[in-house]
Amino acid sequence: MKFISRTVKPFFHSIRLQDFFILTFGLSFLTEGLFLFFQELFRNGNFSKLFYLLFFALLGLYGFFFNQIQTRKTFFQDFSLSGILISSLYWLILSPITFFKFYQLFLAYRPLPATFLSFIFLYRWKILPIIAVLYLLLLYFIWRFLLVPSYLNDGFPLKTSLQKSWKQKKLTISLQFLSFLLIPLLFLLSGLLLKVLFILMAQLVTTKTAGLSLLLLYQICKNSLFALFFLYLTFNNQAEAVHTSSKNYWLIFPVIASTALSGLAYTQQLSVKPGPISQTISHRGVSDNNALQNSITALKRTNHTYHPDLVEMDIQETADHQLVVMHDEDLNELAGKNLRIDKTNWSQLKKMTLKENGYQEKIPLFADYLAEANKLQQKLLIELKVSTKTKKTIIQQLLPLKDQLVGHQLQSMDLETAQNLKKTFSKHKVGYILPFDLLGSPKTQLDFINIEARTANRQLIQAIHQRKQGVYVWSINTSLQNQAFQAQAVEGVLSDKLAILIPQSTSVKAKVIAALWIN
Repeated sequence: MKFISRTVKPFFHSIRLQDFFILTFGLSFLTEGLFLFFQELFRNGNFSKLFYLLFFALLGLYGFFFNQIQTRKTFFQDFSLSGILISSLYWLILSPITFFKFYQLFLAYRPLPATFLSFIFLYRWKILPIIAVLYLLLLYFIWRFLLVPSYLNDGFPLKTSLQKSWKQKKLTISLQFLSFLLIPLLFLLSGLLLKVLFILMAQLVTTKTAGLSLLLLYQICKNSLFALFFLYLTFNNQAEAVHTSSKNYWLIFPVIASTALSGLAYTQQLSVKPGPISQTISHRGVSDNNALQNSITALKRTNHTYHPDLVEMDIQETADHQLVVMHDEDLNELAGKNLRIDKTNWSQLKKMTLKENGYQEKIPLFADYLAEANKLQQKLLIELKVSTKTKKTIIQQLLPLKDQLVGHQLQSMDLETAQNLKKTFSKHKVGYILPFDLLGSPKTQLDFINIEARTANRQLIQAIHQRKQGVYVWSINTSLQNQAFQAQAVEGVLSDKLAILIPQSTSVKAKVIAALWIN
């Protein structure tokens, strides 16, 4: 508590109104303006090295303001060039967090090589934790050196400034946890709660004016929260604020400019004409736990009650080259058996009883499942789940069923498998499943990309549409999500709760929710 009283009160006392307004409206205007500028260029296929130049210039501007605010100096007077360079380096390292939408925009239209992305996606649970830990360590060192620009501005050499900052930031373990992790985490959670609050408020929107007003208010609140985080990073309780008695009437100009720019951007989003109604797709063949996933019983009940456009289901290859309908690679979850599908023969698997949500079923052969779907005239979205053992052979097992597969769609989370599917079944719709949407989508000749809803963003959806590919989204299980993605005119929505998939993309409310949810 003593640490909080010694830190929080001086922090809020040190905030200068002009700094807060410049960060909330001035820098946000430049940042949003630059983002919208490049978004328009990328949509029109114009890719230039100017992107890198202006992005680094923006980071340099943030570095300049960081240096000036931390040292409590008057802008454009008495600044340290070395301090600005160090501050700019800080913001470059922080940019994957604070300027992530620029990375999303760039990767949406200029994705990394397909083979590299496929490798990352395939081994994501091994690679991403390592990257996260290394990045967290890097952020810790940045935090310990945050005061370097201030010491440089006071005339200390770089080595001395590094030493003094490291010593000044040397706190007990509990205080380091509070300052380095807990407080920034609170800012992050506050941002998420702010978005949730405004999404709930959007339920009351009935007119475009009300929707635009709500979005502008959200933008101001979000920018204000970021300004406080910026000021928290610059906080140096050894630097005294320079208080002036002059009237800062000029601050009204960045307020007007920032609000006008956001208003134009949001007006464009609210004016977009709705596209065709999205296809309804039952995730794993079930809806509201009406049966065991991927079972023929689920197929029948879902078809009879909800009549979805597609039923998504999963197939795997057994050790003796039989295709079975199963999502998990092993039987641990549904049967309590430590058996992998690709290492077990069908003669053994067919004896297993799967249990879920009070239901019991046997594992079905894909041929039987497909025959029942054709009998019901229910179209399928068939995911091929492959392992290193079955990757080379699973498509071959589909060939005897080629005639029965007419009209059904195919997809895989393995890019090479999806591309081979398209070569083999050229007249079918074939898609690629993105396990997360943080690195863009590889460029392919496939018919659709199935993106993950939690990490989906507007830029990726627009970029995929620009490539003349369809967009499916998984899994949508709330009415709010449904409204948001249908407002983006996605071609298909996968859900475990088909009753929520009511077309609502024409309403202003849906567009406001989409602007809040997907951006």
